[in-house]
Amino acid sequence: MFNFLGRPRTIDDQIDGRKISWLELFYDLIFAVVFSRITGGLVEHLSWTTILNATLIFWWFLWGWSETSGYFDNHGNGSILNVIIINVQMIFTGIGAIFIPEALHGNYTHLTIAFLLIELMLAAVWFGIAHYDRIHGPASRVWANVHLVSAGLLIISLFTPNRWSIAIIVLALIFNLGDVFFANPNLEREYQQTNMTHVVKDSLIERYGLMTMIALGEIIAGLYEAVAESGQSVALSQFIICIILIALVSGSYYLILGELHITLSSSIKVIMTSWLFILDIFLIFGMGIALHLALDEATLTLKLAFSGLLFGSLLVMWAIEKIAVSGRGTGLSGILVILLTLLLLVAVAWLPMMWMLVAVDCIMGLVIVHERYLAHRDVITK
Repeated sequence: MFNFLGRPRTIDDQIDGRKISWLELFYDLIFAVVFSRITGGLVEHLSWTTILNATLIFWWFLWGWSETSGYFDNHGNGSILNVIIINVQMIFTGIGAIFIPEALHGNYTHLTIAFLLIELMLAAVWFGIAHYDRIHGPASRVWANVHLVSAGLLIISLFTPNRWSIAIIVLALIFNLGDVFFANPNLEREYQQTNMTHVVKDSLIERYGLMTMIALGEIIAGLYEAVAESGQSVALSQFIICIILIALVSGSYYLILGELHITLSSSIKVIMTSWLFILDIFLIFGMGIALHLALDEATLTLKLAFSGLLFGSLLVMWAIEKIAVSGRGTGLSGILVILLTLLLLVAVAWLPMMWMLVAVDCIMGLVIVHERYLAHRDVITK
């Protein structure tokens, strides 16, 4: 049977210059649905409860995506087995997306069952790798056991009162996010044994970029709906300015992060840097929701939330850039750029919405010019 289904790649069978496969791109598309469901629920019923629930839901889904993507990057190939794994994960994710609206209001029962399916699937995958891959087996076995613990917590949450069940779901997510910490001793022995380098692989950085573009695409879809409903010339003008803004955010992302090659000194640093990429996706996604809400009702609170999330996204990008490029953004000049960007983004929140959007476009344009200058300076220095 295994000869028919195929076997995953072993950890020492790395592919230099690996490109993202069509199968991975297909899997990523389901997260457009996840983002849309979260956005729709928040826009219709905005409250601190739905914001907190949306945050938890986002990180659960993106943990599943990150774990599956990491598996495929290290062990993926065109075997029937891997095709089954990634398609089953996509189906489970799609099932979970159905129940996002009710979970936003605190009813996690159905969504927890979907998370449980994802959890058990990943536990089975890592137990399988522990069997197939002699080198990566010890670490894979730890990951599988961590997922079983998290699965147990999810099962417990199904039979506890709602106020406790959410806390248990959070705890299960923390276990999942910390699986590398549990497996780190085994991972370090593995790296010594194979002489591998601790890196955030270029193919994964590309996946993070594509997921960011999916989040930005969700913002554009929301803007289109807003304009279609109103049809006013002012709304159309705001739509055009917002499209320019999305293009500038996208350009900033790829200019700052698109060409990075990240080499680090430990598995823990690799996973922490990887989660910074996920954090940036989260902040951009939140920025889009804040923008949608601010266009409907341009209160100072919503405009400040939009500016704050946009600045947070830029700050995370700069932090990743600093990790990857020694000396980039350090010193007084780097600090002044960060502070000036923050000051400007906060100040423009007091402008009328149309002029605020124009001002933010100008600020993002200046960010791109500054990054182009740094890139040119690095080329000259080399």
